[in-house]
Amino acid sequence: MAAQRPVDLVIDSTGLKFYGAGEWARHKHGETRRSWRKLHISVNPDDNEIIAFELTDDDTSDASMIGELVANSGGNIRRVIADGAYDGEPTYKAIRAARPARSPPDIVIPPREPSIPDKGDPHGGSERELHAAEIALHGRMAWQKRHGYGRRSLVETAISRIKRINDGRLKSRTFGPQQNEIAIHIKIANRNMIIARPLSERVR
Repeated sequence: MAAQRPVDLVIDSTGLKFYGAGEWARHKHGETRRSWRKLHISVNPDDNEIIAFELTDDDTSDASMIGELVANSGGNIRRVIADGAYDGEPTYKAIRAARPARSPPDIVIPPREPSIPDKGDPHGGSERELHAAEIALHGRMAWQKRHGYGRRSLVETAISRIKRINDGRLKSRTFGPQQNEIAIHIKIANRNMIIARPLSERVR
C-alpha cells in the first residue's frame, strides 16, 4: 500500500449561538439574550474537507483544544497552521504530544508582537523562538510566504460554509444534542464541497 501523501492542517474556532433552558423562556417573553458554544475545527486545505471538530463551552480556550484536534485528524500531517491566538509553548507541546515522534509536523503559528526580538538577538532555539527570530530578520510577510501561512484563510472559508447551513446558531438546547446537530452540519458542508468539486479527466 502506498504511503499517504502528507497534508497541511489548518485550525481555528468560531462561536455558535443557542437558546438554553433559561434563555428559551426569556426569548418567549420578548428577550433575546443567548448563550454560546465554541466550535473548534481542523481542515485539509487541499480539498477543504473538515477533518475533525470539537464543540465546547464558550470559555474554553483555543489553545487548549489544538492537541485534541491534531490527534483526531489522523493521516500524515506535514504542517499545522493556526493564527496568533494559539501562540505559546503549551500549544507546541500539545501538538508534539499528539503526533508520532517519527513524523512530527512543522508548526506554523505567528508569535505575538511582544515576542519578536530585535534583529540579530540571540535566542534559545525553540521552534517558536526560531519563528520569532525569522520574523525579526525578514519581516512577517516573508515569514508567511515561506511557511505557507496564507493557507490558514481556508479554515475561515470552512467556517463560513458551516454558518451558511446553520446561520451561526444551534437549535438544540442541551450539549449532547448540540454535538449531534453540529456533526450533521459538518457532514453537509463536506458533502457540498464534494458535489461542487469539478471532476477532471486527462485527455490523451
